[in-house]
Amino acid sequence: MDRFIRSLFLQAGFRQRVKELQEERLALVALGSYGRRELCLGSDIDLMIVYRGGLSPEMKQVILRGLYPLWDADLEVGYNIVTIQECIHLAMNDFRVLTSVMDARFMLGSRVFYRQFEEAFWSRIEREKGSLLKQFLAAKQKREEKYESQSYFVEPDIKEGLGGLRDLHFMAWMARIYFKARRLNLIKRYPVFSHFDLDKLGYSKGFLLKVRNHLHHLANGRKQDLLLLSFQREISHALGYKDGPRETGPERFMRSLYLHLNRIRFRNEEFYVKVMDIIDPRPIEPLSTELPPGFQMMKGNIVLKREGLLQQSPLLILKAFSEANQQGFFLGSGFIWEASKIIATQGEKILGMPEAKELFLRIILKPRNPKILRLALNIGLIGLFIPEFKKIRNLAQFDYYHVETVDLHSVKTLEVIHDISTGAHDDRWPLFQKIYSELENPDLLFLAGLLHDIGKGYSGDHAERGAWLVPRILKRLGINGGTSQVVSLLVKHHLLLVRVSQRRDLNDEKTSVQVAQTIQNIETLRLLFLLAVADSIATGPLANSEWKTMLIIELFFKVRRILEGGLLASPDATKRLEHNKRQLRERLKPEFPRKDIQNLMDQVSTRYFLSNPLEDMAEHFRLALTMGKQRLSWTLQKLKDAPVTRVILCTHDMPGLFSKMVGVFTLNNIKVLSANIFTLKNGLAFDVYEVTNPLDPYREEKMWSKIQDEALQVIEDQIPLGELISKKERQVFSLGEDYGYPPKKVKIDNEASDFFTIVEVSAGDRIGLLYDLAKEVFSLGLDIRFAKVNADKERMSGVFYVRDSGGEKILEEEQIQKMKREIMSAIE
Repeated sequence: MDRFIRSLFLQAGFRQRVKELQEERLALVALGSYGRRELCLGSDIDLMIVYRGGLSPEMKQVILRGLYPLWDADLEVGYNIVTIQECIHLAMNDFRVLTSVMDARFMLGSRVFYRQFEEAFWSRIEREKGSLLKQFLAAKQKREEKYESQSYFVEPDIKEGLGGLRDLHFMAWMARIYFKARRLNLIKRYPVFSHFDLDKLGYSKGFLLKVRNHLHHLANGRKQDLLLLSFQREISHALGYKDGPRETGPERFMRSLYLHLNRIRFRNEEFYVKVMDIIDPRPIEPLSTELPPGFQMMKGNIVLKREGLLQQSPLLILKAFSEANQQGFFLGSGFIWEASKIIATQGEKILGMPEAKELFLRIILKPRNPKILRLALNIGLIGLFIPEFKKIRNLAQFDYYHVETVDLHSVKTLEVIHDISTGAHDDRWPLFQKIYSELENPDLLFLAGLLHDIGKGYSGDHAERGAWLVPRILKRLGINGGTSQVVSLLVKHHLLLVRVSQRRDLNDEKTSVQVAQTIQNIETLRLLFLLAVADSIATGPLANSEWKTMLIIELFFKVRRILEGGLLASPDATKRLEHNKRQLRERLKPEFPRKDIQNLMDQVSTRYFLSNPLEDMAEHFRLALTMGKQRLSWTLQKLKDAPVTRVILCTHDMPGLFSKMVGVFTLNNIKVLSANIFTLKNGLAFDVYEVTNPLDPYREEKMWSKIQDEALQVIEDQIPLGELISKKERQVFSLGEDYGYPPKKVKIDNEASDFFTIVEVSAGDRIGLLYDLAKEVFSLGLDIRFAKVNADKERMSGVFYVRDSGGEKILEEEQIQKMKREIMSAIE
């Protein structure tokens, strides 16, 4: 690019005009990424013409003649024509201009004048470096606040994101200001980074630039720094990452990428600590607490009194970590550097020391300081005591739910458990801390939190594999017997409550009974519940919606009642049936004649009375007893703890009722989360739909009125529902085979329910998919009685309880295979 641009300006007469001037007073300068020699395919080309004195009209024409061909070539070229004083003024008042000019590089014109410009600019920087430090720290904090967002981890920003190229730029800019190092790798003469560290950072920089160039290529030469999921497979193949026995090519590529991002981010934090130590030395602070011998406090950090101390006594590493964790301090940069070297070279010696295991357990079982826990991960301390952790280090989780690598997610789960223990979630979920306070041994929860995903580094089911690994890991840490068995059980079943609550009918007693049989006792239930919610919170917002949390809580209480031997645990269904009917009569007696209530009760199935809460049954009966000749009547219940509305509906049953209601909701941009459908002997239908709220909160009442009118028209076949849905935009974004998600699948289960065949479906989501699916099930002569749906981002998974037209389960293999084929065809 340099040769091309120079040739254009030479052809335009730039050099000749400079020579014709009486004084050499003009230079063409490259700025920003072009000045740093980091130009990628879609990068902007930033140029500056800096001059002294007047600029003739002829010279301006020369400059434009040099720029026109660049614009004609469809390049993004920015330029500015300024004097030295104007440039410095702009830089001192605009941080982006400042950093761009800091990367200035001579291109053409007078070298003598360019050196004069450099001297004037950097002299001003030297005078202002005290105030500039505040600007750099403020800009750093602003970036961290923006890019700490979890969405940037799934699809990282290669340039601006944390650990991206911009972190390297910040380090280089500060190195130039405070150490006079023209490039970051020239900082080696200062006690900041070793030659090894700088070489590693250089390699990481090259890797990110390579990825960024591929991104720009895929974006047709335009600037594209966000590594979207849709680009990850193609780039992984371009860089030579092939599918392996345990990881796909994209997963291996993302593991490498996270290694480089984490390295840069970790070194960036270390750099700032070291820079502050060098440019802002302060006296040693008075101790507010006793520290292990050989340590002192400086600016809130625990630092070594003298070099070589850790070499003599490596156990001090664990003592310092333990103290920093308990007291909320951080560790000085010199300590971190020396500790990481010793862990790498004297790990076995540390493991053989009597106190080592106890100190390590103290850190992970009482994780009060998140920075210390993450530091223990980054310098290899956790991997030293738990070698299996190396298998999940920087391991990407190729889905839209997990927003961090497996190792960081595991550490974050510990942080969430600690937050729960301190009541940090009490403003939203006070139940969490209450259940935690009832635990007999919280250490079991912390151990399970750290190890719950340890099996992801191996082939096979990660929960099963992790449960197999736990006894071996804990034995190495000096933990055996009952503790090891319980932690293994927790790891094996850490997804149980989440999966059951989201995939099964919680009003079906068999669901809760099966969970209770697996868990066996209330203490294990408490531990599994807290592990489930901590795992969900640590996973990210898509896994931790309020509605999903409420489902886990509902399942927790139902299983607990069974384990406590309450009413639901009673084997006598007749007694429970009579109890529920009696309560319903008492509730409705002040409103309706006893005879009308009893007549309607005679039309309702036993399953309805055994699987619905009293409030829903009372509302259904009110609707049925007051609807008269109406075809449809409903009442709305807006949940307080989640953006969800419950539609309690009474209408006349008809073929395909579920698909019709789904279609109406789809037309109005409302997602169905669950549905429970009951048919009465007299032809009525009692339904309960849980759906997302209308998009516009200020027009909810009007929207619900419109939806009810449309539902009535659909029931009466006055609206061509299929045509209307087909007109809505259908953005099919299939994530299965292309981008690392599990492929589309249909699973049939005849064991989990006594009365229904359960159909589990997962596919890439699109507008109208659930409607098409429901319509296909209806066309197969099947009746959907219960449904639960998760549609997050571009992924949909659903569970449907179905039976045939005779009210029976689908048991014949030929029918099952046909059902699979037809449903699979519908979700393509």
